[in-house]
Amino acid sequence: MRYNNNWTSPAIVVTTRVLRLLLFFPGVLLPLLLSCSHEPRVEEFEARIGQIAQDDLIRRFGYPQRLKKVPLGNEVWDYEFLAGNSRCVGYRVYFDEDRRSQRWERMACR
Repeated sequence: MRYNNNWTSPAIVVTTRVLRLLLFFPGVLLPLLLSCSHEPRVEEFEARIGQIAQDDLIRRFGYPQRLKKVPLGNEVWDYEFLAGNSRCVGYRVYFDEDRRSQRWERMACR
């Protein structure tokens, strides 16, 4: 290996390569590890409906992808999550006039 630049030494080249690898692998491995953790989130979401209010649902699972107000003043929220094997799972959540979740049903992801 030949270095024309006085500032570039083999130690700097090796350090740069190691730093690139250290930055690259978390970017690749982190999404893979997170994809394994989606199923419990889906199960928790299903278990919490009927017990949780809108504000708590937002804090725990984020804002819905779609929101509708129905004529009686109630709201219907649509959520989509990634579950195992990167499959999409959709939910429609119905709320009462006190903003408490009442029930959910599965729906197709858009």
